[in-house]
Amino acid sequence: MSIRDGLKWSYGAAGIRGVLTLSAYRLVGRPKEITARPPGFRNPVHLRMDTTDHSAYAQVVLGRAYEFDLPFSPKSIVDAGANIGMTSIYFTHRYPDAKVIAIEAEASNFAVLARNVRPYPSIIPIHAALWSRDGEISVYEADPASGVSGNWAFVTREGPGVKVRAVTMPTLMKELQIQAVDLVKIDIEGAEKEVFEAGDWIKSVRCLMIELHDQFRPGCSEAVNSAAQGFSKLQRGETTVYLRKT
Repeated sequence: MSIRDGLKWSYGAAGIRGVLTLSAYRLVGRPKEITARPPGFRNPVHLRMDTTDHSAYAQVVLGRAYEFDLPFSPKSIVDAGANIGMTSIYFTHRYPDAKVIAIEAEASNFAVLARNVRPYPSIIPIHAALWSRDGEISVYEADPASGVSGNWAFVTREGPGVKVRAVTMPTLMKELQIQAVDLVKIDIEGAEKEVFEAGDWIKSVRCLMIELHDQFRPGCSEAVNSAAQGFSKLQRGETTVYLRKT
């Protein structure tokens, strides 16, 4: 991000305080964060400097990336790949009667997520990775060849790496005593291939909003489309929406 773009974004997110914070960061070089006050949100959110937090904020909060008109009001929502919590908080404001389960695998992202969702008792943060089996899985940065990097491009894989809890959707639902999930948002950087090839848990879902990452794991789209038979499909930007046919 250029200095000009950074100042412009900082002012849009946090006003003059954001501009001063960014200026101090540029001049002194100490790690800082911005406390942004999103329009329509009840509470401020924390965004780290020199990370992709600003992109998550811009896409979800300012760009309304998940603003779809559903034919129902969700009561149970799973946000897998919740990053720093922007989508979970957005869903909480849009669907105030819903319980939101926010799952994030990468430790530093989860720490910010936990801070951001603390004022919202309806959001339950879980430090784990959605996966095809229960146990542990490794978290590592995305392949630079994919053209994606930063604090939201972490991927999960078998083998060496930073370990985090791995959990399946059925286990998650059982632990939280959820019989069905009205809305599942998934942005897990390619792990959707494993998740959707394991079991038929999607039968308990009414709507799926997902970003597909065939550039990380070829076959992601095929796995999701195969599992989501009986759903209508809508594409908008990077998000694919599957809605169960009535």
